[in-house]
Amino acid sequence: MQFLKRHFTNLGLILALSVFAWSPLLTTAYFFKAHDARHSVFYVVEFDQTFRDGYWWPRWSPDFAFGYGYPLFNIYAPLAIYAAEIVHLLGLSFTDAVKTMYILATLMGGFGMYGFVRRLFGDSSGLLAALVYIYAPFHLVEIFVRSAYAEFVALAVIPFVFWAFTELLADPNRRRVASAGFTYGLLILTHHTTFFTFTPLLMVYILYFMAFSSHECENSILTSENKIFALRLKRFIHKGLYALAAGFLGAALSAIYLLPTLVEKNYIKVEQWTSGSYNYLDHFVYFSQFFSPMWGYGYAGVGLADGFSYQLGIVGIVLVSFAMTKIYYQKIKNRGLALFFLISTGVTILLMSPLAAPIWQIIPLAMLIQFPWRLLGIAIFTMSVMAGALLSPISDSESPNQSQLYVLFLIVVLASFPYTLPQYTEIPAEAETPLAVVNWDKGSITDRVGMVSVTTQQPHTSPLEPLYLTQKPLLAAHIINGQGTITTLHRGASSQVQVSAPQHVMVQFYTYDYPGWQVTLDDQPIAHRYEPPYGLITVDVPGGDHVLLLQMNSTPIRTIGTIISGLAVLVITFCLVTSMPKPFTSKL
Repeated sequence: MQFLKRHFTNLGLILALSVFAWSPLLTTAYFFKAHDARHSVFYVVEFDQTFRDGYWWPRWSPDFAFGYGYPLFNIYAPLAIYAAEIVHLLGLSFTDAVKTMYILATLMGGFGMYGFVRRLFGDSSGLLAALVYIYAPFHLVEIFVRSAYAEFVALAVIPFVFWAFTELLADPNRRRVASAGFTYGLLILTHHTTFFTFTPLLMVYILYFMAFSSHECENSILTSENKIFALRLKRFIHKGLYALAAGFLGAALSAIYLLPTLVEKNYIKVEQWTSGSYNYLDHFVYFSQFFSPMWGYGYAGVGLADGFSYQLGIVGIVLVSFAMTKIYYQKIKNRGLALFFLISTGVTILLMSPLAAPIWQIIPLAMLIQFPWRLLGIAIFTMSVMAGALLSPISDSESPNQSQLYVLFLIVVLASFPYTLPQYTEIPAEAETPLAVVNWDKGSITDRVGMVSVTTQQPHTSPLEPLYLTQKPLLAAHIINGQGTITTLHRGASSQVQVSAPQHVMVQFYTYDYPGWQVTLDDQPIAHRYEPPYGLITVDVPGGDHVLLLQMNSTPIRTIGTIISGLAVLVITFCLVTSMPKPFTSKL
């Protein structure tokens, strides 16, 4: 709150100047032609169904694979979807909830970048960096071309992560450990790919920052070089331990998602998300594409056959070039940190190019990133920081010309204004229903219809598909051996049916088998098995009238993850409540 009060005017300026980036989201239309626009909405539809079935932390999505379901929220970081669900529960439609979150993420990304870069180089630098970040072409691609909802929200979290760790390393205390751990945990819970790609940068930044700040010892009254070295080493270790504690705290906060993802990923067909059109070797960026002003709404292709832009942005490139010159000739504030982000930008660009193919082939997690051009998220972050360094004062008495400053801000905004126009579409009636999932699956079965590990044949349809298409009530199960009737009492994230049969029957749920499923017969647990080729849950039911209930329960690793996350919440709360806040003005 103290920060907000002190910088209310500057935050208001960011709000006003960012309006062109988020005002297209205020219309009644949407842009369902964008790459992931449809499932950015129906993910929330699926989440809502599971949430309303009583699962406060959803794991299962019931309508994928033509109704056989998929453990989407067990392997896909759900926090951004959770946030949209909260907005939806407040009264907005599913589409409007996602649009609202896009607006909030745009603003929060700008506010976070302002706070972080202002911390390094001053107020004017923070303002410039915020606008460069908001209007970076790839940032706009993420909304209006790709509609990569969770990834976009993660980009809003990134500046806060670096800001929190900067504060922690500048003046370690337990409150700042909690703040850094909290923001890092939010990143993990928001988008796993962004977590994978930004964590190495964060780790190198922490090491560089600690080495950089250790030079404070130069002015020590100690004259012995050995004593100075010992003091530097002590400070380095001291800050490193605090940073390590924050990293572990963030991982602990996200354990409710992270542990099951790591342990239970083997229960799905992971290879279908890392091959074919998802093969990272087909998606490197050529240097000409970084500078091409081309703008399109198509998809990523092989080689140069790409339908959308990978440009870094002419204004960003020019600002970084001028900042490089200033860093070289003048001793600006935190010159070493500016140099770090300059080098990071160059390395990131190189890693996206075909020259880096040998490096990608030896990195185990590379295949999970899927597209090297996703590192553009890192590039626009580091370039925005570098652009802010251009306005870093050489002395404390130096202040920028306000008129020139506003002209520069307008140039940043106007340069990307043509990229803020989405391909507007009406909102189809089925867009906010489970039918949207089925239509999406049908669009490209090989790439979209998920399979669990016990599935031996990918479904191309199911008996439920005609019911989806005609909007009739869905069935939860059917009899595959014996005579009797089944009445569906409930079908969703959990399913309940009534079975009436004169003798023993074999009942099969229209649901993939996956760890955590439990079947009860008249409230008593019974054994279940899966049947090929799709791996659907099957049970034996004695004759008579019975009620079968299929529920997704916890597993040992999910329980452990939930307990760890709960403890992390308590630790963070304790540290924040019991430690007095430090002002955001401590010097590096």
